[in-house]
Amino acid sequence: MRSLVLPSAALCAALGLAAGAEPAWARSPVAIEGADAETRGAILDLLPDREAPTSLFDAERIAEEAAARAIAWLRSEGYYDAVVTPRASENPMSARLAITPGQRYRFAAPQLSFDGDAPNDEAHSAMMQALQAVRADAPARSGDVLAAEAAALAALHHAGYADAALGERRVIVDHATLRVSTDFHFSADTLVRLGGVRAEPDNVFRPGFIRSLRNWREGALYTPENLQRLRRDLTATGAVSRASTRLAPPDSEGRRDVVLDVEPAKRNAYELGFGYSTTEGAGVDAQWTRRNFTGRADALTLSTTLGQKLSNASLTWALPDAAGLGHTLSFGMAGAHEDTEAYRRNGVALFASVEASPRIHLGRSYGVRLAVDTYDNLSNATVLSGFVDLRQDNTNFSLDPRAGSILEVRAEPTISVDGGTTAFLRATAEARGYHSLGANQRLTFAGRIRAGWLEALSGNADDVPADRRFYAGGGGSVRGYPYNSIYPHERDALGLTPGGQGFVEGSIEARWRFDGALGAAAFIDGGNAFDTWSDAANLHWGAGIGLRYDLGFAPLRVDVAFPLDHDITGASYALYISVGQAF
Repeated sequence: MRSLVLPSAALCAALGLAAGAEPAWARSPVAIEGADAETRGAILDLLPDREAPTSLFDAERIAEEAAARAIAWLRSEGYYDAVVTPRASENPMSARLAITPGQRYRFAAPQLSFDGDAPNDEAHSAMMQALQAVRADAPARSGDVLAAEAAALAALHHAGYADAALGERRVIVDHATLRVSTDFHFSADTLVRLGGVRAEPDNVFRPGFIRSLRNWREGALYTPENLQRLRRDLTATGAVSRASTRLAPPDSEGRRDVVLDVEPAKRNAYELGFGYSTTEGAGVDAQWTRRNFTGRADALTLSTTLGQKLSNASLTWALPDAAGLGHTLSFGMAGAHEDTEAYRRNGVALFASVEASPRIHLGRSYGVRLAVDTYDNLSNATVLSGFVDLRQDNTNFSLDPRAGSILEVRAEPTISVDGGTTAFLRATAEARGYHSLGANQRLTFAGRIRAGWLEALSGNADDVPADRRFYAGGGGSVRGYPYNSIYPHERDALGLTPGGQGFVEGSIEARWRFDGALGAAAFIDGGNAFDTWSDAANLHWGAGIGLRYDLGFAPLRVDVAFPLDHDITGASYALYISVGQAF
């Protein structure tokens, strides 16, 4: 019997050569003989780009280099008896490989061994499941050995063995039986049960706030996800620039506290943004934030928007996780000035809300708002409204999603006092979807549909304040049309409050990413605001093209849109410049 024990370094080297293959478009002058098309293609993919040999010496050197790479790859795939013969000739000048792969070796059943006590049966079963890639009779690929070992260690950690570690692995190649035996060695140590949580240094946050971030019951078994979520919840507040976790020594009951090692972020943060469109003019957004305002990762934020159509300023105090993990409690006040195609409004408001974090797969937000508004410098309204918002988000990146979907439903019960009293329910729903094609997600198809309706519960829907009714048109709606310009214009002639009682919008966009930072888009938008559902299908359409430039954190968007209904606007096109995708 001939056998070979492969040390870890040799196994990793074989894997590294295979994993470090050149891309499939690299050109090699080496011709391969004696292997099937799939094997030839795989070996050619890992050969470096070379010019054709100009001498016999060049041909020999290229062939020998290719042979070394080929034999390493074949062994990593389980062909331990493969014979690779480099050949070179001068007439014609060529470098070739003659390959005889031989039979592919197969794994024997994997073996597990441990230093000290073995883990419990549940953990042992999970580890064996993780070793399925190296199960008996599976092809003896070296990459599968390393992947299975990592998966087995992860299974130990997930079973509560936080201190589990890798031992020395033994891989034996038996040339007589064409079998590869794998013996994985681990130290499981003991089960870890979690205690409390604290931060170090201890003068950055209030201890009560840190304790509120605990996402496990005291005495629960350790899992990596518990600590990962703890780090994520703290870093999401923006109050730290770094957060890492470690386990403290066991207490008298055997529980181990989690220690958060934190590095606080700068106390003051400044942000500046801009946007421009030919229909809405230029706009500048500025924001100042005082972080960790009271020692519980809260934030006091003063923000303002200065635009030709909309200007506002607000002061908000946000307390992360104060309403439960992943839910931020906010209080604030705001003032706004709107000057749109439909109406002018000046107003002030007080608000309080609980907002679900965008990272929550299924989030529920709710709140209340009291506003006093003046419309067209004539009528006044005091408006008390609440909202409940349900959002399911499966996307991967909110400013430039490439896969997944977003579903959102929002209801706003409202009472408006303007001489008389009107109570109404305003409801909206939106669905977005994203699908990308190609290995690098170069082409993304994005689509969305939105709809809304308001129903008077007492009083008349015609008395609903102008800014609570529905409109379409603008950079985030139907591109090519002025902001809030699409609604039943016969209401103006009748002296009624502008806007529709309902609305429908939809968009389809194709986004292409070139090499580097540039990209392009083509889109079509449609929408309408109406008073009766029978008019919902009379959509106003806009279409256009755009450029995208990847800023690293989001794309810079430049869109040119063309309105297809010139009864609403006399402009032949509209230009939009902003950061982030349209939807």
